[in-house]
Amino acid sequence: YVISQAKSASDVLSVMLLQKQFGMEERLMRVVPLFETLDDLTGSPKQLETLFGTTSYMDAINRKQEVMVGYSDSAKDAGRLAACWAQYTAQETMAEVATKFGVELTFFHGKGGTVGRGGNPALYRAILSHPPNTINGRFRVTEQGEMIRQNFGSLEIAERSLDIYTAALLRERFTKHVEPKQKWRDQMQRVSEASCANYRYFVREDPRFVPYFRQATPELELGILNIGSRPAKRNPKGGVESLRAIPWTFAWAQTRMHLSAWLGVGAGLNSEVSDLLIRLFMFRN
Repeated sequence: YVISQAKSASDVLSVMLLQKQFGMEERLMRVVPLFETLDDLTGSPKQLETLFGTTSYMDAINRKQEVMVGYSDSAKDAGRLAACWAQYTAQETMAEVATKFGVELTFFHGKGGTVGRGGNPALYRAILSHPPNTINGRFRVTEQGEMIRQNFGSLEIAERSLDIYTAALLRERFTKHVEPKQKWRDQMQRVSEASCANYRYFVREDPRFVPYFRQATPELELGILNIGSRPAKRNPKGGVESLRAIPWTFAWAQTRMHLSAWLGVGAGLNSEVSDLLIRLFMFRN
């Protein structure tokens, strides 16, 4: 049971309580918090700390926990670069919390096919670039929309895709990862903050952005089409902020502009042009 936009430990505990109230003690569903905004990712280790510190919860999960990391919505919330760094650091810290409490933690990566939604065509290298000690032979990832047909549309292609996943997970298990130095972390944090501020300024504060978005893309028309499994907006009366990540990215893709994949990245990198090491660290994997 995945809890979309999980914000607190009580979101998870409420679902566990409901299951017990309806007599499911012997067949409890896994309850998986999905952290999918910048603030939620930043606060995720604290939420796990609270959950694992609850004795009744630890007894119920048998010291096994699954956590879903949202790539699409975090990128829409903070921009691609800031979201990537938040995903990296959040997974690191959550893994440390799990180790502290003796919990077997599995990350479920909620990615789309496009770069703006966390996708990466270099699948093998993408898996190897995950933070150290966060996979440990356990890996779940979403395959959505057109990516299902692309990666599993025929027996031969499906076998090849599974070969890549298996080979990457096996190699990751025996790869000595590069541990980011504190200097790199500090610099990456500054780059991330500059990128996020630039992204949010244009998307949330510039009065020209929303009119431009709706004139340059078929966002409104896409909302009318009955082609998705969910409504285009979380709140039917909301604005761009309530638009789901899929139509957000899909709308920009129709213009071939792919703004959701790069807005804010240049501002972040330009804030630290004096040192090229950060660029080499980012783009190596």
